[in-house]
Amino acid sequence: MDEREQLQLEVLQELIKYSEKLIPAVSAMIEELRGNEQSDTGEFLNEIINGINWEIEVYNQCAPLLSASSSYIDRKAMITAVTNLGQSLGSGNNQQVAACLEEDFLPFLNNLTLAAKVVVG
Repeated sequence: MDEREQLQLEVLQELIKYSEKLIPAVSAMIEELRGNEQSDTGEFLNEIINGINWEIEVYNQCAPLLSASSSYIDRKAMITAVTNLGQSLGSGNNQQVAACLEEDFLPFLNNLTLAAKVVVG
């Protein structure tokens, strides 16, 4: 195994740990956006978006390794999800943001975590 693959395995291990926190946070955010808004919902949403962006970056850097071991990730679906999130955030419609997080990103994050677990072993 070369150094790049070793680094990718290490970051995928970090992704698995991070996802254990991010996925429940996304679920909590969906509930907040659907009517249980808190005083820090905007800040919490920004943190979640940063977390999602980090996981997407990990995916982009590790895509060949992930694709070689599993078919959990649909790259086109991920790109569509990113586009949908940008549009829904731009709309300011909390229901639309919640739907995007639930329908697009929870499946992506779960599938990315599964793929990482397959690669890491």
